[in-house]
Amino acid sequence: MGVRRGILGGAVLVAVGVWSFVQATGVPNSGAYLFGALRIAFLAAWYIGTRQYVYMVPAAILVAFGLGILIPGWLSLPSGLEASIFLGALALALLIVFLMYRQHRGLLVPAALLAIVAVADQFGLQMPDVVQPYFVPLILLAVGIYMLAER
Repeated sequence: MGVRRGILGGAVLVAVGVWSFVQATGVPNSGAYLFGALRIAFLAAWYIGTRQYVYMVPAAILVAFGLGILIPGWLSLPSGLEASIFLGALALALLIVFLMYRQHRGLLVPAALLAIVAVADQFGLQMPDVVQPYFVPLILLAVGIYMLAER
């Protein structure tokens, strides 16, 4: 039996369909559930397919994105922890993928940057306001470019 084709495309469409249904029912923070649904799609593509690293990275980042948004509300945490939890979740996700695929050391750089900023935030050392909205997108772009460029 050969490798199944269309796993990722089909899984992503199912994930977006499930999220659309959740959103239509009026669930609060339904946007965060999209990340979880997409994570499941990438995880399914990884599990059912050839267990490629390129599926695990988006799966881990997407679950961290969703959990980083949802955890503060789920646990009713004090205000001021949201950014650190979000950034810490992303750092932890990249670290976990590195531990699974140790040959991809490039993931340690964005993981370390995210962790440093998360910890610094708790000590009152925030990035300048002009930089904050661009930090996570730049990290995600860097990880994506790393994945595209590596051999």
